[in-house]
Amino acid sequence: MLTMLLSLLTGYAKYPCFLCLWDSRARDLHWAEANWSLQGALTPGEKNVINTTLVPPKKVLLPPLHIKLWLIKQFIKSLPKDGECVRYLCSMFPKLSEVKLKEGDFTGPDIRTSDSLCYLRKRSVGLF
Repeated sequence: MLTMLLSLLTGYAKYPCFLCLWDSRARDLHWAEANWSLQGALTPGEKNVINTTLVPPKKVLLPPLHIKLWLIKQFIKSLPKDGECVRYLCSMFPKLSEVKLKEGDFTGPDIRTSDSLCYLRKRSVGLF
């Protein structure tokens, strides 16, 4: 939906992000490059922009749950697979399989559960 409102190319585009110039085809830079340059103006005919945008990019609000899911997935993928963190996550989410945990395949209820557990832990530390 966002692609249609911002008049970006659909499918496997070279620059799929409307915020930065993240190159989806430069696989060797995906984990090495941390700071991608900003997209700037969305001019038609450049950087996967087809027409003028229907909505200004500054007025686009991204849903926080999708951002959390993406961030957690990227964080889990960067963890060592045999590390203590992955074992802790296995104990935190016993119903998820190890494969889903190692791939960072979480759902909205999983994130809400982890948020509430962190809140309860912080609250209980203050009581003692």
